[in-house]
Amino acid sequence: MPFLSRGLRARLAVSLVLAMLATLLVVPGVLAHEHRTVGDYEIVIGFLNEPAIVEEPNGLDLRVSRGSGEEAEPVEGLADTLQAEVIYGGETMPLELRPAFGQPGAYRSNFIPTAEGAYTFHITGEIEGMAIDETFTSGPDTFSEVASRAALTFPEEVAAVGVVAAEVSDAADSADSARTLALVALVVAVLGLLAGVTALVLARRGAARESAA
Repeated sequence: MPFLSRGLRARLAVSLVLAMLATLLVVPGVLAHEHRTVGDYEIVIGFLNEPAIVEEPNGLDLRVSRGSGEEAEPVEGLADTLQAEVIYGGETMPLELRPAFGQPGAYRSNFIPTAEGAYTFHITGEIEGMAIDETFTSGPDTFSEVASRAALTFPEEVAAVGVVAAEVSDAADSADSARTLALVALVVAVLGLLAGVTALVLARRGAARESAA
């Protein structure tokens, strides 16, 4: 670029490097999402942060485009026409979609998953007048399931708060059971002692009457 100044060439080089880094950071997350064609639109969906870890801040990442590939055009304004909810087991929670800043056609909603396993996102409403009712479930062929934090903690393995709470609860229940058994044993022992004393007193009284007779 002989017609560009040295300073301008340096700025262009920095901009190119930043763009490449941004691509490296964004693409893996999108590739880990599920891609689905619905009518004339492509829906890309997954967790905001993957891998998803239990009790770590996360959320729904939703992207909608008209067409696919190089011809894809992001669809904006869907935060007002689409509804989302997250489902785990028999529990359901509505999610409020909001546009992702600086990312046309991208929407997100934050929540904290508190259990490991598969999660389902249910998207309903309309995309530019077309009715939508789609479910997306995490799994090996779609997007990240929520995993335990224990395997990823270093240098010491740290269990999730829920696991620790369950262990503490189990320990407390065991302690309560032990105290209850000890109390029952004590009551039985006292009753046995009283029965023995009563039998001894009655025996002595009987012997005393016989001696008097």
